[in-house]
Amino acid sequence: MRYLQKTGESHQRTLYKMDCDIESCKSLCCHNCAVLTGIEVSELIANVKKKYALELAPRRFFREVKGQRGSYYAIKMIKGRCIFLNKENRCHIYMCRPKLCELYPVIDIDNVDERCPIAGKLSTEMLVDFKKRYAEEIDKDIKAEQTFLFV
Repeated sequence: MRYLQKTGESHQRTLYKMDCDIESCKSLCCHNCAVLTGIEVSELIANVKKKYALELAPRRFFREVKGQRGSYYAIKMIKGRCIFLNKENRCHIYMCRPKLCELYPVIDIDNVDERCPIAGKLSTEMLVDFKKRYAEEIDKDIKAEQTFLFV
């Protein structure tokens, strides 16, 4: 079974289609709390409105968090699951999901979430690409934070 497929080049980066088996992992990636900057939240709200014609009320979908380097926004979780997951463990905003979600199972520059069934099946090329994108695309302050406090 092929788990990954290169889908093309966009803005000089390779896009990959993940062929996940959510029956085996129950959308494990969506049980992590993605933390975003204010700009990322604004972009996400605009993209979801454009792509899905959905209005995302910031207070309903995001929660303010504080770190040593600043204030951020976490996607709200309901019973340990991302607010954007439906009952079938599918993401309502998949085409617009945040970078942290898109790059999973890479969880930082040097780490992969080994609990993800697909993690061990990723090609070296894809892992290198995801880690490089993580280094370049994830906010430097969010990467540097050790702890977030929910307010």
